[in-house]
Amino acid sequence: MPPLPNQQITLYVESTTGSSIHVTKIEDIHGDLVLVAAPIERRTIVPISIGSQVQLEYKDTGLTSSGRYMAKGVVVGRQRGQVPILEVQLLRPWAKIQERMFVRVDVLLDTTYAQVVDSQVQSVCPCSVRNLSGGGLWMLAKEELEQGQLIWVCLPLEPGAIQVYGEIVRVEKNDEGFGYGVSFVNQPERDRQTIIQYVYQRQLELRRKGLVQPQPSGS
Repeated sequence: MPPLPNQQITLYVESTTGSSIHVTKIEDIHGDLVLVAAPIERRTIVPISIGSQVQLEYKDTGLTSSGRYMAKGVVVGRQRGQVPILEVQLLRPWAKIQERMFVRVDVLLDTTYAQVVDSQVQSVCPCSVRNLSGGGLWMLAKEELEQGQLIWVCLPLEPGAIQVYGEIVRVEKNDEGFGYGVSFVNQPERDRQTIIQYVYQRQLELRRKGLVQPQPSGS
């Protein structure tokens, strides 16, 4: 379903000067024209040019419509005022995002994890996170764990580490020990946005290096 004014959104911007991601909110909606509060960082309005391609994403918490939704658009105008506005013309209707559609990227993050038993974090063990998405991760560890096991993982992301909880949804034995596909659970929205921004910047880094771009997938 369409969002409402004051809805917090994530704004992904593609322009001739580069790509970026921002958290802002919807000020008003007129049909397929969405008025978005211009992102502000360090007390300065982020310069987003008219003609920039954007993607809007928001989370709906309604009982019957719960989920994440996205729509693509283009910036067609700006408005000055107490709250500077970007006018975004939608190019496609709002569509629900499936968890498996989260883009994942290859990473190499040597960190730590622990099993969670009866809501208590157990002893910490080393692990290596090999890919990451907004919905989960793939990691390698020496210990053998079972599918369905809850774990805690420390993700060393810039500008600071965050702690996530997840459920093991896939197990593979390999030469390095065991590989685990982990789906995040009870993830705070702020942490999810931090991970998505990290993944997005990592995508741009891989693109600049001319490496194969990661494909949409869920962990």
